[in-house]
Amino acid sequence: MLRFILLALPLVLLVLGGGAFAADQWVPSGDALAARGLDRPSGPPSSLVLGTAALEALGLIGLFLLLQGRGANVWLEGLLTAGIAWVFRGPVQILVLAAHSRLPKEPWWDLALVALGAYAVSGLLLAALARRVRPEAAD
Repeated sequence: MLRFILLALPLVLLVLGGGAFAADQWVPSGDALAARGLDRPSGPPSSLVLGTAALEALGLIGLFLLLQGRGANVWLEGLLTAGIAWVFRGPVQILVLAAHSRLPKEPWWDLALVALGAYAVSGLLLAALARRVRPEAAD
């Protein structure tokens, strides 16, 4: 299991990092936040971004390991992992943002869909790695 985690962590970090890079293209305008004095001239520090991505990747790997072997197909387990993780990263996060800030939720859905794509690729990557590392888990 440790071998799987050590192999999966850099791969999932790469996919999530690519998703974050792609999401930068769809970041909504900060005008609504600037009107309330909440805008930030620069992004968060890189150490914070890397730490958050590592925590997110470990959580995704842990969720996949919890689900692995419980279903009929390792590929479906990967997609189920992605779906479960995305529910909290996508719709729940956007609804909380919209409810507490009274900002419109429409521009944030694009970011949630990019996260769905990154999670789906990560889930399939974890399934492929699980088949490779543990051939008895192959379907």
